[in-house]
Amino acid sequence: MNKSLLAFSLLLRLLTFANPVTANQLAIVIDDLGYSYKAGKRAIDLPGRITFAILPFAPNSQGLAEYAENKNKEVIIHLPMEAENEQQSRVEEITLRAHMSSIQHSIILGAALNSLKNAIGVSNHTGSLLTIKKESMRRLMSKLAQRKLYFLDSKTSNKSVAIQIAEEFNVSSVSRDFFLDNIKEEANMEAVFKRAIKLSRKTGEALIIGHPYSSSLDFLESKLKNLPEDIELVFASQLTTNHPIAPGPL
Repeated sequence: MNKSLLAFSLLLRLLTFANPVTANQLAIVIDDLGYSYKAGKRAIDLPGRITFAILPFAPNSQGLAEYAENKNKEVIIHLPMEAENEQQSRVEEITLRAHMSSIQHSIILGAALNSLKNAIGVSNHTGSLLTIKKESMRRLMSKLAQRKLYFLDSKTSNKSVAIQIAEEFNVSSVSRDFFLDNIKEEANMEAVFKRAIKLSRKTGEALIIGHPYSSSLDFLESKLKNLPEDIELVFASQLTTNHPIAPGPL
């Protein structure tokens, strides 16, 4: 090898080490944990860095949060919020509503945030009405700022102002890109997953929300065994604006 070619080879190696390729990031969040312990445990047993959104007042929430912590998973509080059409969704008995007084709001929110001590963030369960109300979101984000919790907007409404208000209060935040299983058929989930991979490769990140349905867990158990090499599975917190500290490496 001549000297000029050798010098070029050495320079190329130096540039490679100085500028390592950054993996395209994918976050998967499993919503609605807290009722079925069996389904929740199966979800938490999925491999890799997955975030679990646990309903604060469901009967098995505490046990599943503890199990997730022992498995080094990320836990957030899946906070029930008022929907525009509550006939289309299961309504939790304790739900934040737009008409509530500041005292009612504070009591429910405080109880929810105190329910899961290992949670590092909050997401909205339903909430297509509440997340479009600026005053309601200001009450929420004020409390999250005090607690240093991040907010994941499930984007149940395209009119949501949650991220805008989170920025006002300097609350770390991130929004959903895709729902995995609005249609529970494998073909649909495969199409959604491919779109998420494509977005991650285009922008560097994507966030999918799924649920502990048997069909969804079947799909993820298979899919996560063979993630593309250029895709890095990360906790949802790692995609937020200010990147709060996530649980330690698996």
